[in-house]
Amino acid sequence: MEKKYKLLSTVLKELESAGVLEKLILAGSWCQYYYRILFDEAPEIPLIRTTDIDFLVPNPPKIKKKVDVSELLNNLGFDNDFDYHTGLVKYVHPDLEIQFLTPALGRGKDSPYEIKKLNINAEGLRYMTLLQDFKFQMKHAGITIWLPEPEAFVLHKILISQKRKSQAKTDKDLQSAQSIGELCIEDEARRERLKSIFDGMPRKWKRDILGVIKLISPHIFSCLNL
Repeated sequence: MEKKYKLLSTVLKELESAGVLEKLILAGSWCQYYYRILFDEAPEIPLIRTTDIDFLVPNPPKIKKKVDVSELLNNLGFDNDFDYHTGLVKYVHPDLEIQFLTPALGRGKDSPYEIKKLNINAEGLRYMTLLQDFKFQMKHAGITIWLPEPEAFVLHKILISQKRKSQAKTDKDLQSAQSIGELCIEDEARRERLKSIFDGMPRKWKRDILGVIKLISPHIFSCLNL
């Protein structure tokens, strides 16, 4: 774990120095590392075991400065892993694997979104606007990063859990959503924020979330279903 975090910290510092980090949002399971700190080392939040790092590139990206992120990662020991079937490029290191994501807008597209200013491409995924629209900055170990608000992260995890092909990944998503969500509703401000974000979501999303959360957390269900 320490080895993975040390490498992630190096990546974040290099992205920050290059002026890129402020344009990205850390997404995926590694958010939980920072949420544990945010919630005073709450043991309820699952420990990180994955080597996958996901960075969300907002759509539209609004990036003015040209930075070769692909080369930056290569210089840190990451190799380009090109998927000939999808055209997506990931960056692979013995300790970590980095992928870029972006919200799929409209009908979406089968091929990756080209982020030309950064010389990378990103996989377009549904529901990512939730993480893009509700984010906050957190400073840790001298590095300032964007993270999804924990409340948005919880709702997003519930939504994507039903799209997983792997039951193990579904279970992992729901475990994260339950543990972080129940921490959120213990705090009045966070409970209100969770309800506020939920109330602004499309009706179908809300229906899907309630159908799932009713089975795994009556406490969160009661909060949302007011």
